[in-house]
Amino acid sequence: MIRRTHLAAGAVLLAAAGGFLAGSLAGGRTPLAGWPTARAMSSLSSETFAVCTTPIDMNSEGFFMLDFETGDLTGGVLNQNTAKFTTVYRHNVLKDLGFKPGQVQNPRFLIAPGRISFGGNSGGRMAQSVIYVTDGTTGVTVAYGIPWSPQQTGSGKPVTAELVPLDIARPRGGGPRVP
Repeated sequence: MIRRTHLAAGAVLLAAAGGFLAGSLAGGRTPLAGWPTARAMSSLSSETFAVCTTPIDMNSEGFFMLDFETGDLTGGVLNQNTAKFTTVYRHNVLKDLGFKPGQVQNPRFLIAPGRISFGGNSGGRMAQSVIYVTDGTTGVTVAYGIPWSPQQTGSGKPVTAELVPLDIARPRGGGPRVP
């Protein structure tokens, strides 16, 4: 049997949390103003596809999908004004991962988004995220950069760009090992 004191304590906590959230939203601020804003990243897979989402900049998110049968990594960013994918990305990952044309049988891949702030020459031309694609059999992983300029979505005109292979990690030889 639930005691009245437990119900009262739960009601007080629920009301306090709701009041905090409502007050923060009404004030136009995030609940923990001054703290970094969390940007959600996610990934899921089935037997034939893997998908992930990742922040592109402070206002945009990218959606990426890897087709296991073709090796095509495609993605897009929704235009905030038109709610259409006006920035589209494409790249075939098979060659990067060491597959020979026509010899891919039952491939297994993993896909994961990551955050990065590029500096130097690529700092102003890349998104704040990368996409990691891993061959589930060998562990070979390729990091892909996402070409990005906020002006791409401002025009509303469709833009197609190629994802950029940045580096390859080979855990079973062929490169430096992680200590």
